[in-house]
Amino acid sequence: MALIKRRMAAIAAAALLLAPAANAQEKVVWDIAIYGPPREVTAPIEFLAKYLDEKTGGKFTLKLHYGESIAPAKSVLDSLKIEAIHGGLVAFGYTPGKTPLHLALDLPYLPIPNLDAYEKVQTAFYNWEPAKKELARFNGVALYAALLPPYEFMGTGKAPKTLDDWKGMRVRALGPGGDAMRTIGAVPTSVPAPEVYTALERGTFQAASFPFSYAFAAYKLYEVSKWYTMGMNFGIVNNAWVFSQSAYAKLPAPYKKLMDDARPEFYRVAKEVYRKADERNIPLFDKTLERITFTPETLQPFIDKAGKPVWEKWVADGKAKGLPAQQALEFVLKEAKAAQSKTN
Repeated sequence: MALIKRRMAAIAAAALLLAPAANAQEKVVWDIAIYGPPREVTAPIEFLAKYLDEKTGGKFTLKLHYGESIAPAKSVLDSLKIEAIHGGLVAFGYTPGKTPLHLALDLPYLPIPNLDAYEKVQTAFYNWEPAKKELARFNGVALYAALLPPYEFMGTGKAPKTLDDWKGMRVRALGPGGDAMRTIGAVPTSVPAPEVYTALERGTFQAASFPFSYAFAAYKLYEVSKWYTMGMNFGIVNNAWVFSQSAYAKLPAPYKKLMDDARPEFYRVAKEVYRKADERNIPLFDKTLERITFTPETLQPFIDKAGKPVWEKWVADGKAKGLPAQQALEFVLKEAKAAQSKTN
């Protein structure tokens, strides 16, 4: 009897030890909404999907749905809130009223010099408690930054070579980036990426800002443009891979660990595809387009007028709405300074 009791106890103990492994065998399928086609910004999530599939023997699957097939670009957060999807690529500037604090990362000419620094700053911001709470209202949690290179412009008509040349020009520029362009006399409009080609071709606006260089090639804007900027380093439109908070909470611990383990390679893939895109795209653009190169000297008037003044206005507007906008900006600047010291 004693032996039987000891064996039963051993079996019970073994069952407890094996519980996580058993959970790890659960079949989990997540539907991920992606606006636009497969392109450089989607390469890391494609890597992650393959990684999870291989490591779990097909038990944890990310189904990637491109072209807004399961959620429009402006409705990803709403779809997460009603649990219609499990994750998606979110451009916070598309719906600035939903997550206004996240636009702190969209401010122009922030002192964030490269993708290594952006990785650190964005990751820290997504883990900042007020930012987490803002996303949680939509049942969202930002697990990875969708790293984007700084924005440049590509457009039609007369090439803008001075500050005055932008006056009256209709441009596609989102969120605080649009505010920055307004300060130099341009007329900004907010248009989702998949609609930009047609709008530029029809003359709805004369220039569009996009992450350089991959997005201009992915959306083929060079086909309907006459010029592009180089060295404007306008800033970014903050994008993240946002997942369902409720789905993530139910995810078996071994699967969560795999998502964490994949993070370094996730970001390495992102940086590598952008490097290769520049090698491929810049010569392509130069074949048919006029390049407008900004030097530190020619860029300074833009920074003076469309940099800190836009930050200050964004903070003032946020405060008027009861948001901790000053704290958000200070947090970003503090993390940017720390990231610069680590990447220099």
